[in-house]
Amino acid sequence: MSAYPVVAVCAVSAAFLLFITAALRNKGDRNKGDDRGCRPFSTENEHTGSFSGRSEPFCSARTAAAAVLSFPVCTALGFVFAKLFYVLLMETGHIVEWGEWDALFSLRPDTFCFTGGGVGVWLGLLLSARITGCRPAGTFLDLFTVPGLLLAAGLRMAEMELGSLGTGRFIEAAAAPPFPFVVVNEYGEAHVAVFFGEALWALAVLVLSLFGRNRRPGARFEAAVFRLCAGQIVLEAMRTQALSWGFVRVEQVLCAAIMMILTFCACARNTKKQGAARFLPALFLLACFAAIVGIEFLRQRSPSRFMGETGGFLLMALVLLPSIRYAGDGSFCTKNSRTER
Repeated sequence: MSAYPVVAVCAVSAAFLLFITAALRNKGDRNKGDDRGCRPFSTENEHTGSFSGRSEPFCSARTAAAAVLSFPVCTALGFVFAKLFYVLLMETGHIVEWGEWDALFSLRPDTFCFTGGGVGVWLGLLLSARITGCRPAGTFLDLFTVPGLLLAAGLRMAEMELGSLGTGRFIEAAAAPPFPFVVVNEYGEAHVAVFFGEALWALAVLVLSLFGRNRRPGARFEAAVFRLCAGQIVLEAMRTQALSWGFVRVEQVLCAAIMMILTFCACARNTKKQGAARFLPALFLLACFAAIVGIEFLRQRSPSRFMGETGGFLLMALVLLPSIRYAGDGSFCTKNSRTER
């Protein structure tokens, strides 16, 4: 029996324990409502109906309560959405034509969508903040950035227990580097440990998020998600087993959609430019994705002829590298905008 469920549960528990600890240590400025705590609000006098202007004394307690509540909520929604995304994107045809619902109740790791689980966790965070009255929600998401990236890294490293599911191309055992760069299966065959690269990328994004500028609530979280998706598009192409529609990989499409949504929203917030000019970054990103689709098509059609084994991956990374600049200052296209409250 695979140890993946146990390792995954440990990773989730450790990440949310760190999140709850950070929320408990989070004080915030109760008088100014700064980015480190929930925004205070005035309390109403029961007898006069007037507002006293006094800050709510348990502002940081709301953040802690939201963090505690997010543990079961995010875990449940992450699991459900990971399964729903897989069923909707990969098994809809079987359900409609033959009425087969087996995939919906299967617990095999290859019947879950990693990006779908991330969407579920995001919704769980927003729901927890809504229920507990923790606001602004963007600040709450920023607080989850570091634990969330550690969670992503932990879940990726747990894939070492899934055999060939998280690995890449075959390498001659004699020329293979040591673990964790490659893994050797029960037949003595060495394969590239793609899951290790994905975990390293999550940790690299974590380091970048620690030094980024947070000009508005939620900007740090958005920048981290943007960078994580950009790296995943390249790393997903290295996997030998992936959710695919022909030569198009599902996880790549979902990551590209998330990046487009974040960039489009950032462009819409940009008040420095008017008209269609403000959406030029979104058009540039769309052009990058079109180039990646072409690279992926040529790479899978004739991998030996198209820039060798790793040339296609490097070209994809170079295409996406300029787009990461939009997340470089934590506010995408609105790097000169004022902090939003």
